[in-house]
Amino acid sequence: MKIVNYGSMNIDNVYAVDHMARPGETLLAEKRSVFCGGKGLNQSIAIAKAGGQVYHAGILGEDGEMLLDALNQNGVNTGYIRRAQGPSSHTVIQVDRTGQNRIIVFGGENMRPTEADIDHVLARMTRSSCKTSCIIRP
Repeated sequence: MKIVNYGSMNIDNVYAVDHMARPGETLLAEKRSVFCGGKGLNQSIAIAKAGGQVYHAGILGEDGEMLLDALNQNGVNTGYIRRAQGPSSHTVIQVDRTGQNRIIVFGGENMRPTEADIDHVLARMTRSSCKTSCIIRP
């Protein structure tokens, strides 16, 4: 079965902090890590790892090469991802010593799909192009 996942892809910037920054406070992070993320990207990789034939669709900014690489390295078909000239979606995540987090998301190109973008993906994944069945959920 072919699965099309039209979903988010984020560059996650995770900062380890002693406590969450308070209003007006400047806080020094103890560590910074950068990860590939986004619920859509994570779902596509999980489907691929479970043996599914998944096609990820969405819009990726000019700084999103690491996201595309992560999808490709995990066996996700990325032929339905459109590249754009703006920035990719990214997050700023504070994680305190107790594991609590606060997340700020900048939507970037993830937030710019048009009806034409979605129609283009759906037109390429018609029932006739699927050998058995497709799940198409834009």
